[in-house]
Amino acid sequence: MSKDKEPLIDNLVATVAAGVDTGGTTELKGRLTDAPPELAGPAGRLRAAEDDEAPAPLLELLESAFHARLQRAEAGAKGTIEDIPEGGHWSSPMPAENLYLLVPETRPFAKKVKPEVQVEAIETAVRRGTATDLRLLQIYLKHLEEKKEEAPVADAVAQNAIPAFGPNILPELWPTLGPDNRTFSAASKIDIQATLKRLTEKTPEKKAKGQGGDKQSQVTKAVDKILQDAAEGGRVGPESLPILKLALKYAPEPSFRRKVAETLAGMGPAAAGEALPDLVDAFERTGFTRDYNLIRPMVVLGKESPDVADALIRALEDRDSTVRLMATFNIGQMGEVAMRALDVLEEKAEHEPEPKVRDQALKTLNKLRARLEPVGVLPEDAQTGEQEE
Repeated sequence: MSKDKEPLIDNLVATVAAGVDTGGTTELKGRLTDAPPELAGPAGRLRAAEDDEAPAPLLELLESAFHARLQRAEAGAKGTIEDIPEGGHWSSPMPAENLYLLVPETRPFAKKVKPEVQVEAIETAVRRGTATDLRLLQIYLKHLEEKKEEAPVADAVAQNAIPAFGPNILPELWPTLGPDNRTFSAASKIDIQATLKRLTEKTPEKKAKGQGGDKQSQVTKAVDKILQDAAEGGRVGPESLPILKLALKYAPEPSFRRKVAETLAGMGPAAAGEALPDLVDAFERTGFTRDYNLIRPMVVLGKESPDVADALIRALEDRDSTVRLMATFNIGQMGEVAMRALDVLEEKAEHEPEPKVRDQALKTLNKLRARLEPVGVLPEDAQTGEQEE
């Protein structure tokens, strides 16, 4: 090997021995570290080799250097090994033919794809587990900002595609989160508690814009969006319970509270049973008089609930005769807990000033007595005759 190459080889050997992370690439310009003894043999053979024979000793030199560095490396370190948390769905599993349908830039000459075809592609991708494709994330987020009410692709993204990403996607949704937009629909399907907390907190960004902080209006708008989706064929699941319970508290008007109560009743006791205390509280604290429209949902969710039975017994003294009438009827629809109303119903059957309420109290009283002892039940005509005498 020519003499003018030897300094370069010396520097190369030193850099290989020390490593680029230690010696740095500047070592190729000026040798600062001599080659260790264990590399003397391979380095000598590299110097003595002709140019066309140099690759073999060069590879030997590199192999020897890496082996020497590994022997000097630490075998372990102090501390506790901690599991690395699982990452999000940051992958690109969607086949090209499906991606073609959802990404406008992949279609030549901006060829349009019908919305129903795109919706089917999204739903199919969700079923197959390929909807969480990172290449589609920005397109999904753009769909959430769609202002049109009739936007089937945007609805499919909010209801299916975005929720498939799971909680890791929530920080991407917060900037556009609102109580009545598609971002809320998507985020609430992932984590309703976190979404509600983010919606009602007064962040610095909201303070700068004078927004946020009004929990009543935020909750009302959000629940209105949920009820609207349900009216259009959507499903209200247990994940919506926290915000529906808040809606019973913050409902601005009785009609809205009734919609919430009916929605809870439609979910059934198994799904919405935990909202029963909030429903009872809303029934008894609705203002000048109780809202009789909440009675049926209470009985549907709490047919065996002592709290519901006690609330209906107290409602028998309400100033509104319609409330008293509905309470007397629905007590008869309850289970064993209705027996605690016997004494009050007897009093109502005798002294209730409103005839309809008095008659219903008598019917319910007989119905409950029949559960205990059929022999002790008097015909309604006979009891009515005794009262008239």
